[in-house]
Amino acid sequence: MTNPVNDADPPDTAPVPDDTAPVSDEGELLAAFDRLRPQGSLRWAFDDAARRVDQPDLASSAGAYPWKGLPDDLWERGRSARVGERFVGDVARVMADLLAADARSAADAAVSAVNGDRFVATWDALQYLAARVDALEARIDPLGLEAAEWPVPPPDQSAWRDAAASWFGDVDSGLAVIVGESGDGTIADAIHRSGREVRSVDPRGTSMWHAFGTAHAERGTTRPGVEDPPPRRILLDDVGHHLRSADDRSVAGVVLIGCVDTSDLAEKVDLLRQAIRVTVSGGSVVVLTTDRSAWDASLTNPARDLARGRPFHPETWSLLLRRSGAGDLRWLRPASGDLHAVVARVER
Repeated sequence: MTNPVNDADPPDTAPVPDDTAPVSDEGELLAAFDRLRPQGSLRWAFDDAARRVDQPDLASSAGAYPWKGLPDDLWERGRSARVGERFVGDVARVMADLLAADARSAADAAVSAVNGDRFVATWDALQYLAARVDALEARIDPLGLEAAEWPVPPPDQSAWRDAAASWFGDVDSGLAVIVGESGDGTIADAIHRSGREVRSVDPRGTSMWHAFGTAHAERGTTRPGVEDPPPRRILLDDVGHHLRSADDRSVAGVVLIGCVDTSDLAEKVDLLRQAIRVTVSGGSVVVLTTDRSAWDASLTNPARDLARGRPFHPETWSLLLRRSGAGDLRWLRPASGDLHAVVARVER
């Protein structure tokens, strides 16, 4: 008699999708919280160092070198030692602990007597120095607004949609291009469609969500059998912070939009310096700057009066790029719109 054949369908062993795993936009939001957290900043590092001066982790020398007690083999060193343990063992242990504690107390008192006032003076000097730095920073930036808080509309990038890819056409196609601030994503989309990896960086959440929506729509229209496009990273971050965290000569080029108009002189110069540092030899650094008259007309009176900086003339950007080490400068006027392009080649 044979066993009956089981005609039931085999159990489904396919993995169950994890609904709790964050999708790309949620993952980027979590990563942005990690990047922009106060821990690790200059302010946080100073406050933490000052705290450790005022409240050291080791308040006594006992923590630096704790008393280990009598040697384990003390009472095994001959017959007289074993006899001594029976008569004075407990007393010896107590006396040793008392002497060790007294020695540490005397050492702490000696250090405090010699250096105590020095520590207090050092603490006071740091506090006064911090107060002076705060006063200087308050004069430079009394409002302390972040880049995402400035009421400045993103520039219209449409005039450079067709030309953007050509700025990096002769550079290694395996290297990415950083676009920041990416704004409505016009430039980043054009470079990405040319077959190059793009990092879209913007401190504004609305721009980032718009970019994620566009990226999701493009993935939904991908045809079977078509080669997957290069990755496009969408980052919620300050442009300067992202450039400072990038490796030397790691990208094909950098496009700076928006942030170059609202930054002050020191920030503008640092943006150029960092952009040139992360770009490979032969790559391009592009500055898209808004025409001054259009800038003034597009802002409200408070935004115009309170802005930390204002757009530089393209000739000024050419001078700064040249002094920063770039060459082969081209000032390109837009056929339409108010966004000028200054394209420079990184030469090392």
